[in-house]
Amino acid sequence: MKRRLRFSDLHFASKILVLMGLMGLIAVLATAYALYNMQAVNQRYRSLIAHEAQGALTIAEAARHLDSASRLAYKVLTEPDELRMLASLRQLHATQSQYDAQLLLLEEVLPTKIEDIRSIAAQSQRLFESAAEVISAAARWRGDRALQIIHREFEPALGTIRANMDDLREGAISDFETAAAQSSEQTARTIVVTALAILGSLVLVIPLALHMAITQMSRPISKLTHTMERMSQRHYDDTIAFHDRDDEVGQMAKALQVFQRSMQREDRLTIEVAASAQARRLSEQLVDLISAIPGAVFQMQMAPDGLRRILFASEKAAQLHGRTTAELTQTEEPAGHEFLYASGPEVRKAHAAFVHSVNTLVPLNFDTQTTHDGKTRWLQTLATARRTPNGGALFNGVWLDVTEQKEHGQALTRAKNIAEKAAEDKARFLATMSHEIRTPLNAMLGMTQLALRYESEEPQRERIKKTLRAGRHLLSIVNDVLDISKIEAGKMALEAEAFAPREWLTDLEELFCPEAQAKGLNLQVHLAPTTPERVRGDPQRMSQIAINYLNNAIKFTQTGDITLLLDTVENSASGVFLRCQVTDTGMGIDERDQASLFTAFEQGDSSITRRFGGSGLGLFISRQLAELMGGAAGVSSTVGTGSTFWFTARVDVMPAHTPAPANAGTEVVDRPMHSPYRSTQFARGARVLLVDDNELNRAVAHGMLEVGGILVDEACDGTQAIAMLEAASEDTYALVLMDMQMPIMDGLTATTALRQNPRFAQLPIIALTANVSDDDIARTRAAGMQDHLSKPLLEETLWCCMRRWVQLPKSPAPAPLVRVDVDRLVELHETLGPVRTNTLMVDFLQDCERRLARIEALTTHAHSLEWGSLAQDAHDLSGSAGSFGLTQLGDLAHQLSTLAEQRDEAGARIAITAFLKHARMDLAALKVHNEKQVFSHRPAVNT
Repeated sequence: MKRRLRFSDLHFASKILVLMGLMGLIAVLATAYALYNMQAVNQRYRSLIAHEAQGALTIAEAARHLDSASRLAYKVLTEPDELRMLASLRQLHATQSQYDAQLLLLEEVLPTKIEDIRSIAAQSQRLFESAAEVISAAARWRGDRALQIIHREFEPALGTIRANMDDLREGAISDFETAAAQSSEQTARTIVVTALAILGSLVLVIPLALHMAITQMSRPISKLTHTMERMSQRHYDDTIAFHDRDDEVGQMAKALQVFQRSMQREDRLTIEVAASAQARRLSEQLVDLISAIPGAVFQMQMAPDGLRRILFASEKAAQLHGRTTAELTQTEEPAGHEFLYASGPEVRKAHAAFVHSVNTLVPLNFDTQTTHDGKTRWLQTLATARRTPNGGALFNGVWLDVTEQKEHGQALTRAKNIAEKAAEDKARFLATMSHEIRTPLNAMLGMTQLALRYESEEPQRERIKKTLRAGRHLLSIVNDVLDISKIEAGKMALEAEAFAPREWLTDLEELFCPEAQAKGLNLQVHLAPTTPERVRGDPQRMSQIAINYLNNAIKFTQTGDITLLLDTVENSASGVFLRCQVTDTGMGIDERDQASLFTAFEQGDSSITRRFGGSGLGLFISRQLAELMGGAAGVSSTVGTGSTFWFTARVDVMPAHTPAPANAGTEVVDRPMHSPYRSTQFARGARVLLVDDNELNRAVAHGMLEVGGILVDEACDGTQAIAMLEAASEDTYALVLMDMQMPIMDGLTATTALRQNPRFAQLPIIALTANVSDDDIARTRAAGMQDHLSKPLLEETLWCCMRRWVQLPKSPAPAPLVRVDVDRLVELHETLGPVRTNTLMVDFLQDCERRLARIEALTTHAHSLEWGSLAQDAHDLSGSAGSFGLTQLGDLAHQLSTLAEQRDEAGARIAITAFLKHARMDLAALKVHNEKQVFSHRPAVNT
């Protein structure tokens, strides 16, 4: 392109001619010489820049074709369509043709580099052949062969060609720089010669020439040269100036822009090649890691319609599924088909897990069975799900052979079940034995306690006391065995109920005062002033520990004092640790023996067992209970001085807790709480209903209650108890003692029925049973019983319970009602004999039940009474009732019969109500007497 002449240039020559006209021919020749040389330089620059730009463009275009060939070669590796692979091959041939054309053009542009260009052409021919082989191998589904060609032939050849082209580009740049330098030198010489020739006459031209040389040529070229140097250092972000000019500088700037873009593409290609190498290394590392994983890695695709396809599976999958990885990756099954898992439930289980994971993207984690080669395996599937754009999911996970773990787990489960069953059998056996032992033991201890009250001769009393102590010892052994069984089974449960520590201490005081006084010991009870008024914890277990400590203290102390102290430690806003300690002045314990005191079946001295008895379980159980309550248990003792046994238990402070006065301090209140044992006559006149099917049990409880002046009615089962309670007037009974296991209706069923009646919602019902397990106690509470008395029944335990629940009646108790005429029964017995009398009494009771049911049905269902049937039933009962001692019932039946004969409906309905009410109570009383089989003459019995 011709340089556009500027206006200043034209005026410059004119000015030279005007100003230097006198210089004559020399000035003209000098000017002509300068113009000639400048034109030559100009022409040379044009040619140089044109060839340089064309060469750079051609090299860049050839590099682009190489990039296209490389992409085609890599593309077919992931192309699943064979037709597209063949199209890629054709496209490769077209690219090769275009590439060859660019090389031919490059030979014309860079004639000095023909040998290098032809060498590159030969290498490129081999490169395109390698690319064609890659595509052909991929089209034949020889992906491994294609990868080998790429790695061994294609990539090395591609790298070599790119390096040679880089060298060619750098050589062209070097030639361009050399030619530019030569042109610069020639220009400088021309300027110097011209300046010397017209030095005297071209003074005005020199500044203009210098200005043009510096500003229009030297500086732009220097700046472009500097830009090229920075580009050689891979600084491609510099802005290339002068690209908007049309002169040689502008062409150089445009050529540099082309060169800059080419270098950027080259660098990107280099980065891609490096990334490919890094990907290859990562792939190799991944293969190594997969081989090291103790399982088979897989990738599975699940379509929205449930169609599943394995995309990848590691080599270990063949061992787990009995198929090669090729077979696995070719497996494609719809939902519900076998698909790697055993048929039937395993298929549904696996399908449900996959569907759930697709819907929620929750990771898969399930075990299934699979069978191949005659072997059954347990496979654990662990996988994460990623939703695909089509609504399906892609699972990446691992299959693990967990057969051994499953077998171990099943073995452990079987062993656990066996152990649990053995523990349950043991607990059931112990509970059964406890119940069977407690029932006769209740009679033994109960009768012994009653005998001790009425026996006055000292030798006989001493024998009874020894018998009572032996029975109590046997009872403690039974209780200890049950407790240690619960502890070993981990089933010792704690209760959480509100109680007052002061009342808790008072109960202990009342329980042990008589025993301590009988031995001549002084029992003192102290309560710290900082102790909360009400707390929530397990007072029964705390009492169990304290009772054990107090029993031991009384047993091993011959003279002196026993002190029971309750204090608080670690007091906080939400809870406290109560510390209970029992200090005695007994024989003391050697320090060497103290460590084994809280061990099962251990005592401080082997001679203790011989002297005082004991199983050695009490202290062990005490420590276990204290630890269950979040505390501890221990002892401090000095031989000859005495011992202090203590335990702590964590309790929660109730909201109603009132802090101790500020001046109370932290010292224990030095005030004994000891008081004489309270009289058993506190509830004299109250009436109690005793419900038990065992006559001896009723006799024991009856006798103990009579000592306190309590009136006792008896029932043999729950049905009789309900009938007697419903027939009695309001507030007749202050309390009900209810056995759990009874014929006809047990105590739990009876209590549940009573609680459904609002009239008996607040009636105290106490369980009196030989069932003492935590489950049994929980069942009594669930049925509606407020408390629990265990058999054998001890007097102190009975009276503590009675004091908690019995409230004295507002008015004197009603006089006993005469229900059964025993004299009449004795007469009947003497006349007919006991066997015949009992048979007739059973028949009479059954006949009464049938007739009462018919009479009750008349008032319930009929709109009008059936007078004939009512009169006949009432007449028959009026005669038979008197024969069996139910005189009052016979009179009521006679009145009802008369009203029925008169057809007085209003009077008859009133009479029926009164008759049914008394009949239930009278028949229940007669049943009790029949079971007692007491036919000796005595006053009429109250029930």
